[in-house]
Amino acid sequence: MARKYLLALLFSFSGLISFGQNLPQFTHYVFNQFYLNPGAAGQFNRVQIQSTVRSQYLGYTATEFSGGGNLSTAFALDMPIAKLKGGAGMYFANQNIGKAQSMTEMVLSYSYHKRLGSNVVGFGVGAGFNNLTLRGDEFIPRDPDDPQVPSSRITSMVPRLNAGIYLVNPSYQVGLSAKNLLEPAYSVGTGSAAFKEKREYFLTGKYDFAVSYTLDVSPMLMVRYDLVSSSVEAGVMVTYNQKLWIGGNYRNQDAGSVLLGTNLLDNKLKLGYALDIVTTGADAKAGTSHEVFLRYVLTPVKMGRKSVVKTPRYSL
Repeated sequence: MARKYLLALLFSFSGLISFGQNLPQFTHYVFNQFYLNPGAAGQFNRVQIQSTVRSQYLGYTATEFSGGGNLSTAFALDMPIAKLKGGAGMYFANQNIGKAQSMTEMVLSYSYHKRLGSNVVGFGVGAGFNNLTLRGDEFIPRDPDDPQVPSSRITSMVPRLNAGIYLVNPSYQVGLSAKNLLEPAYSVGTGSAAFKEKREYFLTGKYDFAVSYTLDVSPMLMVRYDLVSSSVEAGVMVTYNQKLWIGGNYRNQDAGSVLLGTNLLDNKLKLGYALDIVTTGADAKAGTSHEVFLRYVLTPVKMGRKSVVKTPRYSL
């Protein structure tokens, strides 16, 4: 029965095909669940410190100004805390769109864990702030006297609130979350202009098929939706002996991806690389994007009663 509900969730948004991006996108989304969903905080019975760096459209150069490709980074730390009956963590993310715009996000999160049979469900909430920086000298306005277009460097800070539910089973994981619930407006320009960042919903899922004792095949999926447009990503990863993995991913109307990586130091260090090859709109973009993922795992901090290993096979 649980599998039927999982499949229904994974394909409920399959008909949505277009999307306008507000937040950074990471091809390693399957390893960035805490960034996407506060319900995943502390869900994997370990202290996780991780970072993702993405250079989107590497080598892109603009024709009329000194812009360039997008650089996105995310740093996160989360851990289980038995005394709080759940987990907690924080993340810091930054996205630079050429030289004209920079968005910084910092959030603290908590997840309450509830065991339901063989499943552990995390109910999470995260709060923090976003900071938008615009460099007016990098913009080319149609009307040079438009008060809504800044002529110099400006910054605007607003609150951020996220929420999510994340379910972990020894064989599969599924999450549903909402980021930027408040939809605050950034003040820009010299007039009454404001930029409103849209609320976004995320549906993620992954299923681990044990082909043999040393070989796992894991289909994965992510849907982003802002009530107007959407993005659907789907892929599969093959993991050998929980040490090496290779996979493929497709992001609709954007790019196909190749992922590969390894676990080192007795699985304490995870290192991954992803190459995106643009398949749509190649004339207006550079042909490739590159992404590096790094995670280091520590033994859980002993606070309160002894931790329970929730997913002995799972190696996300």
